[in-house]
Amino acid sequence: MSAPREYHEPARHVPVLGEWDVAVCGGGAAGCAAALAAARLGAKTIILERYGYLGGATVSQLVSHILSTNGVDFQGVWHDWIRALRKRGGVTDLFFQHRRIRGGVDPEVVKYAWDDLLSDAGVEFLHHAWCSQAIIERNMAVGVVVETTGGRGAVYAKRVIDATGDGSVCAAAGVPWEQGDGKNPWSQSLTKVFRMGNVQWPEHGYGKEEMDRFRERLRGALERKEYNSPVIANGRVVSYAANNNVHKSVMPYRTEMNMFPSRVLRVNPLNPFDLTRAEREGRRQAWDCADFLKRYIDGFKNSYLLDTNAHIGLRDSRRVKGVNTVTNEDVWNFTKYADGIAMNSWDIDVWPADSYDAPAVPNHEDAYQERIERMNSGDYFDIRYGCVVAAGVDNLLMAGRCLSAGHKAQASLRIQQTCMSTGQAAGTAAALSLKADVTPRELDPMTVVAQLKQDRDVEPAFDVLKKLPGQQLSHREKQA
Repeated sequence: MSAPREYHEPARHVPVLGEWDVAVCGGGAAGCAAALAAARLGAKTIILERYGYLGGATVSQLVSHILSTNGVDFQGVWHDWIRALRKRGGVTDLFFQHRRIRGGVDPEVVKYAWDDLLSDAGVEFLHHAWCSQAIIERNMAVGVVVETTGGRGAVYAKRVIDATGDGSVCAAAGVPWEQGDGKNPWSQSLTKVFRMGNVQWPEHGYGKEEMDRFRERLRGALERKEYNSPVIANGRVVSYAANNNVHKSVMPYRTEMNMFPSRVLRVNPLNPFDLTRAEREGRRQAWDCADFLKRYIDGFKNSYLLDTNAHIGLRDSRRVKGVNTVTNEDVWNFTKYADGIAMNSWDIDVWPADSYDAPAVPNHEDAYQERIERMNSGDYFDIRYGCVVAAGVDNLLMAGRCLSAGHKAQASLRIQQTCMSTGQAAGTAAALSLKADVTPRELDPMTVVAQLKQDRDVEPAFDVLKKLPGQQLSHREKQA
């Protein structure tokens, strides 16, 4: 007997776990910010997270670095988060490298920082809960179904926020979505981040002499056919091993090194078999790179492979259709909108899905150099309110990398602090729409803008941010 093409699940009774004002699906940067904002505005809020901790990609994918160009995208909740990390000693100082702002956080401390912030705000938690279905009544989201170790359960809510990264809840609700670059289901490569423990980093870093020596050792190893991994053959393992700004993004009390040479190509992140292949291939790349580092890079002789990320680094999957969309042109031209709820000033950072060598950012192009100059002088683009409001289904919002955006636009706005900003906006909109007794689609966007301006009027978490071009004028002053 051959298996049928489809399995028709019989109707079943699902116990109701409770009812809340706002249910936030996903406990990453966007979801945590959304839950925090909603709860602070008085909404009874629950956060649903598939892992046993909060932090999302920062923790499970080891995306622990801080990146910005001019600092204008460090808004609101991001500063609260940094202060919570600082209380527990879990964040480095910011530093500047190649005209970029950089820093790092301790992934383990991130779990505690978010827990502190959300607990203080009165958010309720449900861990080990995978949001598998949306509950839709009369074209309105009224909750989600979660899969738990105890079985399925229904979580009812007046407002639902999809911060899953993959747009899973919106897709289940029937909201249209896109993926890929218009030609392929993939648009960016995946990365198996790994950490090397007991690294003895030289006091002054690695200079040109050391780098030349490492590359010569690499050539010898390849000639002897010791490795066939493409991320070793193309020299990425050497570049990342001797990258001083990567080292400085690690907490000074940790004798380890975060490594990002891995690239896994042509992965459809919504195909479970493809994603499985990516995890296994990424682990092989990590093992080979760790072996090379220990044998050929000074400072790594007594090191060891500490761990690989629990979830391979995933840059994009679904982009959910919203009332508005961040277009690629908005990003390229730094377009401003009166109903902007988040600012972004990062590169158009597309990690090629079909090349181990091509750069993520085309810095060599003259047109792009002009864009970089504008970023460095403090310019940014706005993400409009409608980009976090799902199209076609009421009372459903989204935040983070799955919001409504073009392919290249998403590659810029997927960074940590912008995910927090869009999460804060979605949580704010959920709470305000409840108070006004209107759907998020009917809510006046300027009400959200005004509330965000009030809630984000805080001192920067780092004094150095006060001196940056992007921080010298307020959002509204820049728009005028």
